[in-house]
Amino acid sequence: MKIASLLMVLMFLLLVPCLAEEEIVEFEPVVSFSAEELIAQAPGIEEQMTFDSVFDWDPRVDEQYVTWTQYEGQGKVWYYDMKSGNRQMVANIMSDQNNPDISGGIIVWDDNRHKNSDIYSYNIPMHKESPVYVDTTNKFRPAVSQDMVVFEDFGNDDIRDIGMVKVGTSARPVYINPNDKDKANPDIDGDWIVYQQLDDNKNDWNIYLYNYKTDKTVQVTRDLRIQQNPRISGDYVVWEDNRNGKWDIFMYNIKKDMTTAVTFDDYDDVEPAVSGSKIVWTRYDQENNSDIYMVNLQIPKTYAVCVGPGNQIRPDIYGDKVVWQDDRFGGWDIFIYTLEPDTPFTPYQFYGPVTFNYLPAPVGTEIIAKIDEVTKDSIVTTQEGYYGGAGGFADQLTVKINQADIGRQISFWSGGIQGAPSVTVSGDGKMMEQPLNFIYAQPLPDLLFYGSVTIDGQPAAKGTVLKAMIDGVVRGSYEITQTGQYGGEYETDPALRVPITVDDIGKHITFMEGEYAAGQTFQITSGGRFRQDLTFTTIPPMSPYEFYGYVQIDGKSAPVGTTIQAKIDNTVVTTYVTRYAGSYGAPGQAPDDPRLIVPVTEADAGKTISFWIGTIRAGATQVITRGGERIIRKDLDFGSSPQPGINADFTASPRSGPAPLTVQFTDLSTGGPTMWFWDFGDGVIPANATCSGTDCHNIANPIHTYAREGTYTVTLIASNQYGASDTEVKTGYITVGQITPGIQADFTASPRSGSKPLTVQFTDLSTGGPTMWAWNFGDGTTEGLLANPTHTYVNDGTYTVTLTASNQFGASDTEVKSGYICVGGSPQPVDSITIYPGWNFISVPKKLAPGKDTAAIFSHIQVDGHSIFQYDAVTGQWITMTSSSPIKPLDAVWIYSRVADKVSLTYDSDPLQTPPTKELRKGWNAIGFTGLEPLEAKFTFLSVQDKWVNCLGFNEEKQQYDQMIIKGRNDDARLYPYSGYWLFMSDNGTLAAISA
Repeated sequence: MKIASLLMVLMFLLLVPCLAEEEIVEFEPVVSFSAEELIAQAPGIEEQMTFDSVFDWDPRVDEQYVTWTQYEGQGKVWYYDMKSGNRQMVANIMSDQNNPDISGGIIVWDDNRHKNSDIYSYNIPMHKESPVYVDTTNKFRPAVSQDMVVFEDFGNDDIRDIGMVKVGTSARPVYINPNDKDKANPDIDGDWIVYQQLDDNKNDWNIYLYNYKTDKTVQVTRDLRIQQNPRISGDYVVWEDNRNGKWDIFMYNIKKDMTTAVTFDDYDDVEPAVSGSKIVWTRYDQENNSDIYMVNLQIPKTYAVCVGPGNQIRPDIYGDKVVWQDDRFGGWDIFIYTLEPDTPFTPYQFYGPVTFNYLPAPVGTEIIAKIDEVTKDSIVTTQEGYYGGAGGFADQLTVKINQADIGRQISFWSGGIQGAPSVTVSGDGKMMEQPLNFIYAQPLPDLLFYGSVTIDGQPAAKGTVLKAMIDGVVRGSYEITQTGQYGGEYETDPALRVPITVDDIGKHITFMEGEYAAGQTFQITSGGRFRQDLTFTTIPPMSPYEFYGYVQIDGKSAPVGTTIQAKIDNTVVTTYVTRYAGSYGAPGQAPDDPRLIVPVTEADAGKTISFWIGTIRAGATQVITRGGERIIRKDLDFGSSPQPGINADFTASPRSGPAPLTVQFTDLSTGGPTMWFWDFGDGVIPANATCSGTDCHNIANPIHTYAREGTYTVTLIASNQYGASDTEVKTGYITVGQITPGIQADFTASPRSGSKPLTVQFTDLSTGGPTMWAWNFGDGTTEGLLANPTHTYVNDGTYTVTLTASNQFGASDTEVKSGYICVGGSPQPVDSITIYPGWNFISVPKKLAPGKDTAAIFSHIQVDGHSIFQYDAVTGQWITMTSSSPIKPLDAVWIYSRVADKVSLTYDSDPLQTPPTKELRKGWNAIGFTGLEPLEAKFTFLSVQDKWVNCLGFNEEKQQYDQMIIKGRNDDARLYPYSGYWLFMSDNGTLAAISA
C-alpha cells in the first residue's frame, strides 16, 4: 500500500440530457478525503497466474474462466479454468490473435488468419472454435455477452461502425446507428451495447448506449472533451473522461438516468471496468507509475487492489475476481485477485403481478413494503394488475437491508390489508418478480387436486409444471415428481393447491402446462380434495395426404364411377369416385380433377394407408409420417384375386446345449412372406444377417449364436409387400447351459359347463418349456401323457381340475382351479381371483350370480382399514364401496389386502345373457376385462377403436404399473382376466364386452 496525495469524489449528480454541447460543468465534491489519507487495501487474496518468459496481456474474466493474449512475435489467445486449473491455448495456428473477451465460457477475439482481421469464437465447454464474422473488411475489439457479439468494423469507406451478430449463426451482422461518424470500443451486457462516437470527426468522442431489443439509443455524454473506452455491467456504464483537463472515471446509471464522477483528483485514472456495484481502474501517479484501484458503490468506499511493485494496468472484474497485467518481474504477466465478501447487502427490488381477490389491481394502487412494521419503500401501480418493472428504466419496490434484517420477513401492504406471500430476508437481495395478492373477500377452504397427467398421449415427465388459473390469473402451481401423476388422494399427500374465496363460487378452473390448456376444467362449488385427471395436447394437427395417379383393374383402365376407398387400420377413412377412366385426381395447385384426400392424426403416425375397390386391395400403400410430401402421385393397380394372408411359424435346431450355442432357425410361415423380423430373446442380432440398427429384416433362415446360459423366448414377425403380417412367439424355446428352466403351470378348458355327458377340451398354457403333464380332472380320472387332453364328465357336479407340469430338468409346478367345471344345471360355475398383499386392481370376467354379485364377496379380505374404491369417470370422483355395491363386468375395483388371499366368484348360469357394455368418458376410465382368456388390446377395444389412446395395467405382485399400452405402437400386448385397467379415451364411447 502507498500514501497518495488525492482528493476523491464519489457520486456527483450530472443531468446529462439537459446539457448543451458547449456547456462546461463544474463539480463540487459530495465526499472528500484528506490529501494524505491512506487508502485501505481491498480484503482478498492475490495470485500470479502466468509465469512464462513471453508477454501476457489484455486479460478478461467471467464467472469461471480468465482469457488473455500471449505475445511472442504473434498474439495467441489462452484461457485458464479457475475451477479445474486447466490452462490451454485456444487456436494454435499461424495468425495474430488479439483483444480477447469472454462471457459464459465463450471467448471472442480478432484474428488475421485470412490476412484481414476477422472475429472468431471458442466455446470452452463444447471445445468448439467457429468464425463469428469473416469477410473482406477489418474487424477489431470484439465484446461478448452470453452469445451476442459486438465489434468494430472498418468498412470500405474507412469509417468504423459497430456490428452485432450472434455466435453460431451464419447471419450477417446488424450495424448500430450507421452514419458518417467513427464509432469504437464497443462493450455489451444483456440487451445494452455501449460505444464511443466521434461526433465532430476530430476529437469530440462521446459515449452512446443502444438497446438492441427496443431499438433505443441514449446519448450518455455531450462534451467537447474526450470520453472513451466505455464498459457496461447491469445498470452501470463507466468510461475515461477528459472534461477536467486530465483523465477521470465517470459513471452513468441507466435506470436513474444519472451521470456521476467516480474519480476527481490530481491523477490520471483510466481503463475502467465494472461488475455489479464494483468499478476497477488503472491510476497513473505523477511519476507515471500505474496501480489498480477499486470503488464499491454500495458502501461507498475506495480500495487499493494492487499498488506495486512494478506497473499494473488493464484491469477487468467479474463478481469477486479482479485480473490485470503486471510487469513487477520484468515481463508482462497476468495476476488475479479474489475479493472477500463485503457489506452492506444488495437490496431487494420487487416487481410483478398484483391482484385484489385474485383480480388485477387497478391503476393508482399503493403498495408498501415493511420489515417489522417499519416502512422500507412504496410504489404506486401505473398499469392495471402490475407494479414496477424489470427494465433498466422501470421502477421497483426497493427494500434496503443490513445484517440485522437477516431472517426477518418483508411484508407487503395495501389499504391496511397485508398481502401474500411474505419474503424472508436471507442475505443479499436481487431484482425479482414477486406476485402479490390481497384478499378482501371471505376465504374458503383451499381446493386440492391430484390425478394423472398425459401430454400428447404420454405420461407427463417429472419436472412438468402445472398451473391452475381462474379468470386468467394463476392461483396455484405444482411440479410433478412422479411420471404421469401429480399429488395424492390422502390428506398427507401433496396436491395442486388453489386458494379460493366466496367470489369464486361458480367459476371454472383452467389447468395449464406452459401455454397449453388441459382438455378438462373444474367448476368451483366448494373447497376440498378432488381427483382431476388432466390431458394436454401440444402437437399441431397433421396435414392430410392428397393422392392422384393412374388406376387400373386387372391391367385395364378403371371405368368412370369406380369407387376407391382409403383405409387406415382396416377402417375406411375416405371414399372417392373417379370422374375419368383410368385416373383419379390431378397434380397442381388447383387441379380440375380433385385429389383423393386422406385426413390423418398424430395417432396415425407410423401406420399405413391402403387402397381398396370392394374387397380388392391395391399393391401400393403409403406409410404415414409426421413430415414429408403431402401431395403424392400414387398409381393404383387392383388385381381380381385377394392378397394372401400370412401365418407365421418357425423351427430351430438345436434347441438346447452348452454355451456358446449356435442355432439354425428355419422359417415355416405360409402365405408368401417376403420380410422377416426376428427377436432371439437375448438382444443380439446375428452377424451374418442383413440388419439396420437393432432390426433384423429379410433373413428367412438366420443362424444365431447364444453366448450366455439361459432360457430364451424367440419371436418372428413375418410380412409381405401387401401389408399382411403375423407374429409367432415361442416362450422358453431355446435352453442354453445346464440350467433348470422354471415352470409356471396354467391351463384353460372349453366348454366349462353344460349337461351330462360333458366333453371338455383342456389346453395347456404352461410356460418354461414343460415336457410332461399330469392331469387330475376331479372325478377320479387322471391323465399323465398329453399336454392337451379331452375328457368326458358323465355325472352332474362341480369339479376341481389340477395340472402338474414338469420338464426333463426336474422343474415342476402345479395349478389348481377349484370348481372349474360345472356339469348339469346346478350348482353354478365357481371361479376365483388371486389377491396379493398390497393394492389390487381387479375385475370380474363374467356376470356374477344373483346374491353373489355385490362387494360382500370381499368381506373376508383383511383391508387393514382401507376403503374399497371404484372410479366414476362421469363425475371424476372416487366411489367408496359398501357391501351392497354391485360388482359388474367391465367395472374395475381397487382393494387393499394385508395378506395373500383369494376371492371366490360364482357366475350366472343363465344361458341367455346379454353381453354387458360400459359408457366411457373422454379422459381416463377405470375398466374391467371380460372373458376367461387373455386377448390383445387392439381386439379387446374394437368397440372403441377410433377413440381409445392408451391403456395402463397394474402389476399387483410387484405393486407397480405395467408398461403403457399405446394404440398403434404396442397394442398387440395382451390384457388378462381378473385385472383392472386404466383406459384413456379421446372422446366419449361405449365399450362392449368380448364375451357374455
